[in-house]
Amino acid sequence: MNTGESNTKEDSNGSNRSNNRGTIICGWCSYDANPVGAKHCQNCGKPLVITYAPTNDEVRKLKISPTIGWLALALVLLLVGGGIYFFWQQLQVLTTTSSLNNSPDNASSDIKLYNSMKEVSNVPEGTFNYGGAGVLAYLTAQGTHKAMMQAHPNFHLRYTEPPNNGSPSSSVGISMLLNGELSFAVSGKALEDDNYTKANKRGFTLQSVPVAIDGMGFYTHPDLRIPGLSVQQLQGIHTGQITNWKEVGGPDLPIIIVYLKKASVLTIVLGMEKNSLTSKMEYARDNTTSFRKVAATPGAIGFSSAAQIVNQKSVRPVAVAPNNSKEYVPLITNDRRINADALRDNTYPLSRRVFVLIRRDNTPDQAGGVAYANLLLSKEGQQFIEKTGLVPIRGNK
Repeated sequence: MNTGESNTKEDSNGSNRSNNRGTIICGWCSYDANPVGAKHCQNCGKPLVITYAPTNDEVRKLKISPTIGWLALALVLLLVGGGIYFFWQQLQVLTTTSSLNNSPDNASSDIKLYNSMKEVSNVPEGTFNYGGAGVLAYLTAQGTHKAMMQAHPNFHLRYTEPPNNGSPSSSVGISMLLNGELSFAVSGKALEDDNYTKANKRGFTLQSVPVAIDGMGFYTHPDLRIPGLSVQQLQGIHTGQITNWKEVGGPDLPIIIVYLKKASVLTIVLGMEKNSLTSKMEYARDNTTSFRKVAATPGAIGFSSAAQIVNQKSVRPVAVAPNNSKEYVPLITNDRRINADALRDNTYPLSRRVFVLIRRDNTPDQAGGVAYANLLLSKEGQQFIEKTGLVPIRGNK
């Protein structure tokens, strides 16, 4: 019997529903008196496939349920989304830490450019040992470290002498840093693969942060008059292939090389093998000794950084030409200034960067190295860099 009730209408797919009287409605002919459990419609004989038809009370509840369902779904999504975000954040932290620990030459986010030393943040309290390249003496002489400690009174810097009465140098500083004798070091030479390998074996990494540009130069006895030397001629002199000044346009006078034992950077700057240097050299312990020897010895030649040569009036700076050309570029100008423009645009062929070397080991030493690099990279710090005879890496702006 067809009652005409709304919930007896045939489904479009021929499926059947139960009505609120508990009988089965045929989806084919809408017959609504099929008893529960019947397999075929008593009216048309077609198979009965039951789909559920909600009661009126259930319909009223369903008007509320979707809202509750959406709220529940939103809550689940929020919880899941929050978990994913938290996981992503942790992944980012782990990735950043991994980057710091495994990419030592990539400056990390804690290396920043400030205006003044006072503005530098996260400067740790305590005493920090430093050492390395000879340019440190000039930084100290210009009051750089004094200014740092005035800006941050609890940040104490202590210079550490090389062991066994050795001479200070970039190589010695790197070795002392690896051995844990220094909190950080200053170096005029770039780190080598062997340095990174040793650090990794000892459970930390190294990071080199460039803070200045330095020119490496040669100087002679003040009476020696030559227009300059090419890089190739300098290589010939230091390998022993060129032994007399007349071979490079100078007087008939033997060439006497005054060599700093610590100056391993010379072979790097000239692109030579370490074992290619001639043995016929006079050795000097430090720059002061070298300047004195060259000034007192006709035919002598010495090697040092621009910062150390610029104020030495007892010797004669040598202009240098690239390769084997005669395009001589002075390192020191006629008015006794460093040729900063030639160092910045790389027209002077023998330049290097000066680095602060940081131990990435999550200790106070790391914090001290980061702070020192940031202090030197501040605009105020770069002004001190310029006073020492180095070229600021940030420029003049």
